[in-house]
Amino acid sequence: MKHLILFLIFCSMSKLTFATGIGYALSGGGARGFAHIGILKVLEEEGLAPDYISGTSIGAVIGAFYAMGYNAAQIESLAIEIDWEGLLQNKIPRRDLYVGQKRWAPYGNTVLELDEKWNPKFPTSLYKANNLNLKLFELYAPSSHVRDFSQLEIPFSCVATDLQRGQGKEFVSGSLWQAVRASLSVPSLILPFKVGERMYIDGGIAQNLPISEARALGADLVVGIKVNSSLREEENLDSIIDILDQTINIGISRNLNANLDDCDLLLEPELNPYSSQDFKHAAEIIAIGEHYARTKLTEIQEFMRLQGVTRTPQRASKAFPTKKYRVKQLEVSGNKRISFAKIREYLGLKIPGIYSAKEISAAARKALNSQYFNVLYPEMIPEAEGGYTLKIILQEKQAKSLTLNIAYNDEEKLTAGVVLNIDNILLKNSRILAQAILGGKNELNIDYVKNFGDLWGIYYRLFPYINEKTMYAYDENHFQVNSSKSLEWGATAGLGVFSVHNIIAETYLYYSNTSIYRGISESYMPAKYYSVAGFGAKAYYESLDDFMFPKKGLLMTGRFNFAREEEVSDYIYSNFRGRAEAFIPIKDFISLIAGLNIGTYLDSQAEQQFDHYTIGGIDGFKGYSRYELSAPHYRIMQLGLVSEPWDDVFLQAGVQGLSYSEKEFIGDSFNDQFCYYAGLGIRPYRLPMRFYVALNRRNKVNTMFSIGYDGDIFHFSRK
Repeated sequence: MKHLILFLIFCSMSKLTFATGIGYALSGGGARGFAHIGILKVLEEEGLAPDYISGTSIGAVIGAFYAMGYNAAQIESLAIEIDWEGLLQNKIPRRDLYVGQKRWAPYGNTVLELDEKWNPKFPTSLYKANNLNLKLFELYAPSSHVRDFSQLEIPFSCVATDLQRGQGKEFVSGSLWQAVRASLSVPSLILPFKVGERMYIDGGIAQNLPISEARALGADLVVGIKVNSSLREEENLDSIIDILDQTINIGISRNLNANLDDCDLLLEPELNPYSSQDFKHAAEIIAIGEHYARTKLTEIQEFMRLQGVTRTPQRASKAFPTKKYRVKQLEVSGNKRISFAKIREYLGLKIPGIYSAKEISAAARKALNSQYFNVLYPEMIPEAEGGYTLKIILQEKQAKSLTLNIAYNDEEKLTAGVVLNIDNILLKNSRILAQAILGGKNELNIDYVKNFGDLWGIYYRLFPYINEKTMYAYDENHFQVNSSKSLEWGATAGLGVFSVHNIIAETYLYYSNTSIYRGISESYMPAKYYSVAGFGAKAYYESLDDFMFPKKGLLMTGRFNFAREEEVSDYIYSNFRGRAEAFIPIKDFISLIAGLNIGTYLDSQAEQQFDHYTIGGIDGFKGYSRYELSAPHYRIMQLGLVSEPWDDVFLQAGVQGLSYSEKEFIGDSFNDQFCYYAGLGIRPYRLPMRFYVALNRRNKVNTMFSIGYDGDIFHFSRK
C-alpha cells in the first residue's frame, strides 16, 4: 500500500512538472469565434503549441485549419477574405441561370414545396447553405486523402449533435469538411447536414467546449477557449433571431458550465459588443481576441512554467495548395427522378479527368443553377490505387411547389398572388406555371413549356390567360379624369429555340378578346369590344446579374405582331416593340446605364383604331404615370448611373428622353419630352422595394413606389 501511495504521488507531481500532450478545445460561438484566431496568434508567439485539437461549430472550422498545418496569421487572412454572410445565401445569381428559367421574371416572396400528396413542406431552416458546402469543400480539399483525423499534422476531432438521437457525436474520421459542416449546422438557421444515414446539427447543443473530447484524443492538459455569448437580458430579446440565439444558448450554457472545471487553462475574451451573427466584423473580433490574450500573458506563461511546457518555434506559413486531383470515376447519391446522365450533363465534367477543387466546386454550382436541387455538393473519396472517386451528394427539389406573393405599386395598388410550379409531370423536361392574382388587378395565367434538350434545343409553349385591370384616362393637362376596366382573355401557342444561358427565339400564333367597360370615354379608347388573331416572332437575350436591380449585363428583346385576316380580327395591323439596356461597370460599385425602348404600329390604318402603347410608369418613361401618356409610336432613351453603396441598397439617377407621335415612327411630327430621375432600391430578404422621383419638362414631380415582385412574370410568354 505504501508503494502504491508513493506511485500515485509521483504521478500527480509529474503532471505538474511536464506535459506529455497539450490539447486545445475551441468552443462554438458564431462570428464571435473569430476571437480564437487572435488568441492562437499570441499562443504561437509564446511558443505554446497543441498536440491535439478539438472544436465545436466555428471552433471546428478554425481548429481543422490549424490541424491541417496553417498558422494563425494564414487563418486570419482567410477569415477576413471570406464573405461568410454570402455563403449562407440561397439565391442563384440571375446571370448563372439557364435561359429556360429566364423565360420568366422573378416571382414570389415565399416558396413551399409540395409532396406527392400535394401537402406543403415547410422549410427546416432559413438557409440551405449550398454556397457554404462548396466553400468548405474547396478549403479542406487538401485533406481529402486523410480519412483518419489522427493522421493530420495535429490530431483533430470535432463535435456535432445527432438530430434524431439528441446525442453528441465526435467525428475523428471520414471527410474532414463534412465533419466540420455537420458541427456548425445552427438549428433553424443552417440546414441540418447528413453524414451517412444520420442528420446532424450544431455541436454546441451537445458539447460547446469539447474539453473531454480533447482528452480523449490523448491530451493530458487542455487549454479551453470559450467565445460563446452569454444569456441575454430581457431588453435584448426583441427579435426572432434573438429568441432563437437565446434558446440555443440555454442548452449550450448547461453543457458548457458543467465541463469547465476539467479545463487546465481557460481563456474567455470579453466579446459582449458582438453577436454570433457579426461576420462582417471578423477583423475587429480577431483583434479583440489578440488583445485579450496579451493581457493574459502572465497567466499563460505561468501555466507553461508550472506544467513544464517546452517552448516550440513559431509555426511557419504553409502554402495553400493549388493542386489538381485525378478524378477516375463519378458517383451520384440521392437522385430519385433525375437520371445520372442528366446530372453528369449539368456538371459538365469529363471523367476521368484532372481538376482543381475550385473547378469541381464550379461544376457543382452549374448543376445547382438548373434549380432542380435543394442541396448538391461534391465529395472526393481516395482510391487505394491512387486518384479519387468524385461523389455527388444531392437532394432533389419536389416536382411541385407553391409560391406566394404580396406586392404593391402606385398603379395596381395591393395584389396577392400564388404561382403553382409543376416540373416534369406531364412530360420529361416540361414545366407548368399557373398563376392567380387578386387585388388591384385580377389574373389567371397558365404557361406550359416542353423542352427538347436541357442546355440547348427547341421547345413549344401553350399559354392561355385571362386578366382584368384598371386603366386611367388623362386630359391634355395630364390630370386623371376617368378610369375604366379592361377584361382580356386569349391564348398563345409558340415554337422556339434556346441556347444555354442567354438566347431565346420563338414564333407563335395568338388570339385575344378584349372588352372595355364602365363608361370609358370614346376619345380615349377606340372600341369597347374587339378580338384579334394573328402570328408573331420574338427574341430575347439576357445576361443581367439581377433582374430587379441589375448592375452588370445586357438585356435585349424584340417582338413583331401581325394580324392580317379580317375574318378572325377586328383590326388589320402589324407592330414592333423592342428594348435594349446595357449595365456597364465603371468602378467597383458604380455602373453606367444606357437604354433604348421603342414601339411602333407598322400599318397606318391601325394608328387610329387600335389601342395605343402606354409608355409611362416605373418601368417606362418615369416622368409620367403609366397611363398618363399613350401613342402608337414612341422612343425612350435613357442614360444614368446605378450604385450599390451598401449590400442590397441601390441608388440610381439619370435622364430619360421621350419622343412620341400619333402619325409616324420616323418624321417631324414627334412630341419630345425629357425627365430627370433618381431612385432608391432595397432588397431585404424576401421583399424588394423601389422608389423613384422624376422631374419632367413641365416641372411636374412624379413619384413612383413599388414593393414586392409586382412585374409581369410572363413578359416573354405573351403576344
